[in-house]
Amino acid sequence: MRRPRRLPCFSPAADGRNSAMAHAVATYLSQKFTLHRFDRLDSTNAEALRNGAPHGHVYVAQAQEAGRGRQGREWISPAGNLYITICVEVPEGVNPAQLAFVAGLGVLDTVAGVTADIRVSLKWPNDVLLNGKKVAGILIEAGQSGGYAVGIGINLAHSPSPAETRFPATSILEESGVLSTVDDELENLCTRFSHWYRQWGADGFEPLRAVWLASAHAIGDTIAASIGTGRLDGRFDGLDADGALLLTDEGGRQHVITAGDVILPGNG
Repeated sequence: MRRPRRLPCFSPAADGRNSAMAHAVATYLSQKFTLHRFDRLDSTNAEALRNGAPHGHVYVAQAQEAGRGRQGREWISPAGNLYITICVEVPEGVNPAQLAFVAGLGVLDTVAGVTADIRVSLKWPNDVLLNGKKVAGILIEAGQSGGYAVGIGINLAHSPSPAETRFPATSILEESGVLSTVDDELENLCTRFSHWYRQWGADGFEPLRAVWLASAHAIGDTIAASIGTGRLDGRFDGLDADGALLLTDEGGRQHVITAGDVILPGNG
């Protein structure tokens, strides 16, 4: 397949979006990031990893032909949504899985800034929900040179049909009636991601953990965790100091879940 054509960072798109806005976003973000924008890619994470996931580089595509979620699942990627990979370094001795919380809080802030009073919540380990439905997902992959590709997809205008997804999905447009542009939310997301990344570096994970828990979906409720050995049901009692899920079963035994998927009531 022919390598997608690289466009100048934040050049006016073919759909006629405001060129002044695109230029303003480019100017703002270029002070903090090295930006790469494409009209179409297989996936932004794949492009970032092909280039070594260099720290501070951001890859954005108008559409993806082979977007991926966790565990190799397809991420439906039509034009009109935000598909981005932010590349960062993680200091030695720090758990890179905590990048999911950095990204999750950045996405939470971004979506909440558009949707006003509509409930935005976080589902462990890497989903953002709007009105209890998935509006964004995060995929973190390690590069060969030590950097990490933090892939984020936010449903701005479109969401997959029930037949295309394991969990109910939605978009910002569907829930709020607001048609937000890729350029608007690209700037907002990079700004909020940077905020939480800096705080993580300065103060460690605990402040992020506390903020994440304040917006956690279904905390205190009975959920199920799909793990390597099967399914474990119990009460969602929070996160441990490293970000692992704490699940208390019917017998009162607390389980520490470091990898897996959360299944909510009615979705399992």
